[in-house]
Amino acid sequence: MVMIETALTRLLGITQPILLAPMGSAAGGKLAAAVTNAGGLGLIGSGYADVATIKKELAAAGNTRVGVGFITWALDENPEALDVALAAQPPAVMISFGEPRPYARVIKDAGAKLICQVQTLAEAIKAVAAGADIIVAQGRDAGGHSGTTRGSMVWFRPW
Repeated sequence: MVMIETALTRLLGITQPILLAPMGSAAGGKLAAAVTNAGGLGLIGSGYADVATIKKELAAAGNTRVGVGFITWALDENPEALDVALAAQPPAVMISFGEPRPYARVIKDAGAKLICQVQTLAEAIKAVAAGADIIVAQGRDAGGHSGTTRGSMVWFRPW
């Protein structure tokens, strides 16, 4: 297999610059493990910071090195879910759609890389200030999650 070395692969100790987005129930433990086993880093979705979901999907990943993703507003309502995830010693934790600062230090102190998904420049600045190791810039074309902001890919009619 051809290896692609980038700053991302070096930081995460992976051989391919591919991350599985921790999308709700779509990014389960088996899929996350498959991505990791293919050279990338799989991240499981936490099911809106649901402890039972995190435990189930980490078990489904087996002993494979996978990360965990959280929607920040759900984590705000159930902060113990982060403790459950960090107990598994994930290489990375991704947080999205909210303020990263309340969780940044505990994630980094646990030895995990902090991945922040942002939708605006203001959110990117907050992620940097919080100490994000990786920033994922999400455009409108990612399921419309960033409302009316411009997408990262532009479609046009050539006629």
